[in-house]
Amino acid sequence: MRILALDTATAACTVAVTDGEELLAELTLQVPRAHSTRLMPLVAQALEESGTAPSDLDLIAVGIGPGSFTGLRIGLATAKGLAFALRTPCVGVSTLRALAYGTGAASGLVVSMLDAKRGQVYAGIYAAGGREADRWDELLPPSHLSVDELAERIHTLRVERGDAGRPVILCGDAARRYADALALGEAAQVAPPGALLPRAWAVARVGEAQAQRGEQVEPDALAPLYLRKSEAETLWEARKSTSTQ
Repeated sequence: MRILALDTATAACTVAVTDGEELLAELTLQVPRAHSTRLMPLVAQALEESGTAPSDLDLIAVGIGPGSFTGLRIGLATAKGLAFALRTPCVGVSTLRALAYGTGAASGLVVSMLDAKRGQVYAGIYAAGGREADRWDELLPPSHLSVDELAERIHTLRVERGDAGRPVILCGDAARRYADALALGEAAQVAPPGALLPRAWAVARVGEAQAQRGEQVEPDALAPLYLRKSEAETLWEARKSTSTQ
């Protein structure tokens, strides 16, 4: 299955073309607030360098977040437009799940955590499953919670699973910042730089596993995974509430 995959939920703008387990091309830029101008050129370059005509694509996989509201809108709009134009099925992939899978961990817990500001994170916890994407169990679905709450969830899962002696791999743009606050001691292992932000090859592998389970959707069914209201929405509601008092 030849797949075009992309993710723009974080500071990374990443695009890949895969064919089964073979990575044909991957391009990743970490240029904040430039996704709108960089994404389509990266898509075109990835297709060209992989020798893939748009009509050759069997699936488009796109990261649906959680993450940057603006970034998600750009990525999803691009994926929808391509899928409509090419009449290609698509699949939405949790950015947190793809992050965890991208660490390549074979066992133990992997915690994906993206900075949601003010001491809060978007997080998911996964039981590592190695190379097979469908062997990764989701123990905590994508959640918006405080770092202290995340620490409690991790502690509870380690006790329940008997994993107290195993390392816990942390990935995502909040991993380094909050590693100590999770109170894991020497068990905390921050993923290497290449696995801290989403990679499109991982989105492709997770997306392919979902497609094999029949989870493809029509382009208009793709939707971002928002776990909280945007700052603009929050401010608007606060002003509206004040004006009606």
